[in-house]
Order: sequence, then structure tokens, then C-alpha cells
Amino acid sequence: MATARFKASSPYTNPPSAAPATNTTTDTSPVAVALIGLGRIGVMYLANINANPLLQLRCVVLSSRQDPCWVREKHGIPDHVIVTCDPQLAFSNPSIEAVVIASSTASHVELILSAISAKKAVYCEKPISDSLEKTGHCYRAAAEANLPLFCAFNRRFDPSYSHIQSQVRAGAVGKIQTIKSVSRDSPIIPLSYIGPSGGIFDDFSVHDIDLLLWVSGDVPVQVFVSGNSQIPEFERHNDFDNMIILLNFKHGALGTIDLNRYSSYGYDQRLEVFGPLGMLHCGQSRPNHLVTSDLDGSVKTPLHYSFPSHYDRAFRNQLNYFVDLVRGRVELSVTEKMTSAVSKVVEACKESAGSGLPVKLSWSEEEIPEY
Repeated sequence: MATARFKASSPYTNPPSAAPATNTTTDTSPVAVALIGLGRIGVMYLANINANPLLQLRCVVLSSRQDPCWVREKHGIPDHVIVTCDPQLAFSNPSIEAVVIASSTASHVELILSAISAKKAVYCEKPISDSLEKTGHCYRAAAEANLPLFCAFNRRFDPSYSHIQSQVRAGAVGKIQTIKSVSRDSPIIPLSYIGPSGGIFDDFSVHDIDLLLWVSGDVPVQVFVSGNSQIPEFERHNDFDNMIILLNFKHGALGTIDLNRYSSYGYDQRLEVFGPLGMLHCGQSRPNHLVTSDLDGSVKTPLHYSFPSHYDRAFRNQLNYFVDLVRGRVELSVTEKMTSAVSKVVEACKESAGSGLPVKLSWSEEEIPEY
């Protein structure tokens, strides 16, 4: 046999390797949390928090339009969990260590500052704010209180994207020449969400902008946006549903972000990084890998329907990371500089969309994050 010489010894004859250390502290107790916001994404957080043994749900804070009794019954929230429209009941509860903010962007700053004032660690859905000044104020308050403020850019915690980022850092493609992302949403967002969403820039493009900056480890020095409204309901809110962002990065890479608010064939997410040594690519994830073949050809399983299923592992990984952050086992991986850099690029994109012209960005050394 040609490969007989490669026969290995039995693994039972070798001493087992030690498992890598995962904890630097001995505190393994669950983190008691309050969930603020039970809308489109808040419902997903409710399920993920309840399913996570590292977290203990103590309070759910609703909007003033929601009825606590109806919500408790609909979602099967047990009696020992407070369900209220008053966030102060969460902030004043000494048993609650942290808050998970999944409410609208406009409410983030006030909730973050109130939570920090009450000595609670904060997990906040992106963005912290649509204002650079207010974002900085929140981070300064957290630093002064010695509390973590975590901005949840969930794609960083997706196994495929995080592997691409580590491969780029290891030089797998060499110096990046082009980096491209595609984000096409499914299903179309509810009509009632179009206005409060913050628009395609603050609600949607921030994920891809953060992803490109994080993977490339670079910042753009020019952006150009071309967009329009193919769907009349978005046009009535002066919002785009169809958009391309072009980015010229500081160290020469070119980037594109392809965004659309409605994809009829499923939730389409892709990333490609190209350089002189090769290409890294991932995307178009499916619930399973079944391929059905017959005389008419082969058919794959459709794409994931929406973001909760596509990024299920990313959201779960992100909550586990937050537990480690609260317990002091990890350093903050999404820093103020990173969050502020994304906000700065978003503002430049809005300016370009309004003027129809490229917008240049200048960066001081203090502003550039260490990715």
C-alpha cells in the first residue's frame, strides 16, 4: 500500500493535550440582565437570553404602546420576570447587573446613560447614536464608571466572517486590493418600521461599513454613494431601498457595498476579499446543504429567510462574549474609536447621497482604530 508508511500510532498511546484555558476568573454565575425593547430584534434577544445558561432574565422593558399583560402571555414570560414600560424599574433593581438595549436608535443614548448611572454594564444594538458627539459622551460616561459599553456589531461574531478576518491578518491574500460586501434584506421590513428605523444608513449600512473596516483593518479616505427608491413606501419616507457605496481606503484598497432592502429569494449576505495572493469569499448561507437533482437539473435549499436564522450563531456568540466581558475575562473588542469610525463614515455617506458627489474624509492618528 503506497501510504502504509504514513500510518500513525494509536491516539491512546499519546498523552491527551490540555484543553485551552477559556476563563481567567472563577466567577461562573449567570449574569442577571434586563432586556429593553421587544420589537423586531428584541423578540430574538428574548429567546436567546432565555436559552443561554450564562444569562438570567430579570426584567423586560416595553415601549409605552405595548401592554405588559398581553406581552407576558404572548411570549410566555414567567411571573418572576418583571414586565414593564418603565425602564427605571430595571435601573433601580440592585439584582440586575447589565442591560441589553434592543430599542430604537433614538432611545439609545438616554438609556445608556441611565444604565451607567445605575452602575449597570451595557450591551447596545448598533449604533450607539447617530451623533458622533453623543457616542463619545456615552463612552466617556462608561469609562468614568469603569463599566463596559458594548456596541453589538454582530457580524464580527459570525464564524465565517471572523475566519476571513483572521486569514486576512495572517496575510492569506497579501495586501488587499478589493473588498466587497452584499447585503440584501429579507423579508421586507414592516411599514411601521420604515420611519423609526433610522433609515438605510443608520439601520442597515452600518453593519457592512463596520465589517469592511474591521476585516481590512483600514479606514476610507473617500466615499461615494449612489442610491434610489425602487419601492414607493421608502420614497415617501425620503429613504433609499437600493444603494451602492464605493470606498477608497487609506492604504489603496477599493471597497464596494451593495445594499438592498428587499430580496425576493431570501436573506443574501456575501463578503469577498481579493489580493495578489488569492481571494477569500463567503456568503449565501442556507439552513441545510441538501441538493435535489432530477431530469430538470439540481435545486439547492433556499437561502435563510431572515437575519435571525442566518446570524443565529453570531448573535449567540455575541451574548457569550458579553458575559465574558462583564465577568472580566476578555477585553472590549468593539472600542469607542471603532464605533466612532463607523459613525464618521456613515455621516460622509449621507453627505455624498445628498450631494451626488464623492466625499473625502481626513483622519488624525488619534481617530484611527487599532483593528
